Amino acid sequence: MTAKSPSQLRFTSIRTRLIVFLLMLLLPVLGAIYWFVDRENTLYTDETINSYLNIGADVFDFSREEHKNTLLTISNALTRDWGFRNAFGASDQRTIADAAQTLLTRSFGAADIMIITDMSGQIIVDTSEPGLGSLPPAWIDMLNRAASTGDGVADGILTLNDIPYQMTVIPLFLPTPVAWIIAGFPLDNSFANVIKSSTASDVSIVRYQRQGPGQAVDKEVIASTLPSADLEALAQGLDADIYRETQRIAMSDADYGTLVRSLTGRTDAGEEIVAVIQRSYQENQANLAVLRERLFDFSLAVICISLIAVFILARGFTRPVLQLAGRVQRIERGDYGAALPQEQVRGRDEVAGLAESIDNMALGLAEKEKVRDLLGKVVSREIADELLNNRIELGGEERVVSVLFADIRGFTALSEQQSPSQTLSMLNICLELVCSAIETHGGVVDKFTGDAVMALFGAPIGHQDDTVRAARALLAVQDAMGEVNRQLLADAGNNHPALQLRLGAGLHTGLVVAGNMGSRNRMNYTVIGDAVNLASRLEGLTRYYNVDNVISEASRLALGEQAQQFAWRELDLVRVKGKQAPVRIYELVGLRADLSPAAETELAQFAQALQCYRSRQWDAALDILRALSDIRPMTLYQLYSDRIDELRDTAPADWDGVYAFSTK
Repeated sequence: MTAKSPSQLRFTSIRTRLIVFLLMLLLPVLGAIYWFVDRENTLYTDETINSYLNIGADVFDFSREEHKNTLLTISNALTRDWGFRNAFGASDQRTIADAAQTLLTRSFGAADIMIITDMSGQIIVDTSEPGLGSLPPAWIDMLNRAASTGDGVADGILTLNDIPYQMTVIPLFLPTPVAWIIAGFPLDNSFANVIKSSTASDVSIVRYQRQGPGQAVDKEVIASTLPSADLEALAQGLDADIYRETQRIAMSDADYGTLVRSLTGRTDAGEEIVAVIQRSYQENQANLAVLRERLFDFSLAVICISLIAVFILARGFTRPVLQLAGRVQRIERGDYGAALPQEQVRGRDEVAGLAESIDNMALGLAEKEKVRDLLGKVVSREIADELLNNRIELGGEERVVSVLFADIRGFTALSEQQSPSQTLSMLNICLELVCSAIETHGGVVDKFTGDAVMALFGAPIGHQDDTVRAARALLAVQDAMGEVNRQLLADAGNNHPALQLRLGAGLHTGLVVAGNMGSRNRMNYTVIGDAVNLASRLEGLTRYYNVDNVISEASRLALGEQAQQFAWRELDLVRVKGKQAPVRIYELVGLRADLSPAAETELAQFAQALQCYRSRQWDAALDILRALSDIRPMTLYQLYSDRIDELRDTAPADWDGVYAFSTK
């Protein structure tokens, strides 16, 4: 063997070339991109926004404290006013109200309302509009907290006219405590705008209404510096369980960093007022312009280097890959022939090895397709796939299957007018139409027995609507037989009347064993079980009732709601030979949408006759059957008329309406 140089070893393998070149080019680029993005963008933007939010929250808290102190100063000034004290001692309510209103006016907006109550909480003066009739429980709680402190001072966030107010309360001494002075200002849009002017951050006051631990939280934006279009996005985006951590909420113009501070204290149930401080991430985009330029230049360099690398690799990699793609496309179309000259790949690398593997695969697929095609002519395509794709062994599995037996009748009489070859040709035409109708609806032809067909719906491949497919296939087979009869009528000579072929079909749905049956050297995929036997018995009953099909109640029930699409005629309640349990049987008349009004009336009248028959109303049943026979004579009507004549005097007391068959 000839030794290979290190350079040959290095570049002979396309995989090695791809790994070496792409790793050498892309890893440094990707590492640098992530380093720049994480370091310059994430850290800078997030830390900046977080610092802005914390500053805004601190300013909010400071401003609220300053306003509270101002309220206390205003309230203290009122308690020291000599005229106010004299008026209160004299119970001059008008002077008391004037003094409170004058003090509010001089506060220049620092206080918005003032309420004076006695020590029990009864309102003496109320400057709010429209005013309180009595103090709500939360206000009484604040007075109780003030009474429990040493200086009699308390504050809190209270709701007035559905707006949260920052309230303070102090006592009036004459010289003992005789009244409470409550002053407050609203946490409204004006207050939020004042905070925004100091922090450049958007401020919102939000009410949480909690239903209980783990329950949904109703959120209402009470005041905000945000545009009205963003209020709904704020309410939906807020996480009511996050307070100290920054939330990121998508608004109409950009994402906003969001920090929440509780003003009334966290609670698991009830109302909670929170302050929401927000800062737009978009504000920092100008500061990141330099970073964008660097990333753009860097990305441009990456693109140029990658293009050069792709150009170098394309010569040794793209051409053979395209050649192999053409070969694989031919194989996909079913052409398993040898590679064409333009598809041949030469070399010693992995692509050449792949080309050789594709040649071997094409040979194997050609052989398998030949076997599949041969099997497909002997058994159904689905059974052929089952045999080819799975391990072939004796045994089976339980499955719910709809079994259809279809018998073409009339060939005996037809063979008397035709030669054997003509009869066989006609039989093959009929079987071709029957099989086509079955396979079109997803059924599998299991076997042929003379002029009869056994078909499966649910094995070896199952569908959710196998019974619906079976019912539609049965109707399609009946239509196909109609086409055959029309052709026979057209081809009939003058010397022989046209013979008509009829279909006798039995359909039953039940549990079967599906699998390979037979010996180790010769086996057949089929189904066995009581359901198969019953389907065969039902096909035989079509001769007795002289109908095209007989369907068991199990198949009708398996249709579920889809059964309403079809028109049914209940035929009988029978006990077939070999079975003890009675079976209710039906005739599938057709699609309900295609049924004429006269046919619907006929079905309804027969159902009424059947009900009278089972309830021993013999005369009523006979009247209906005779009327139906006058319109359209049927073997079924005559059959029940004969039964009534027989049972009228012989039916035992425990007669249950079941008709037992002693023959198959």
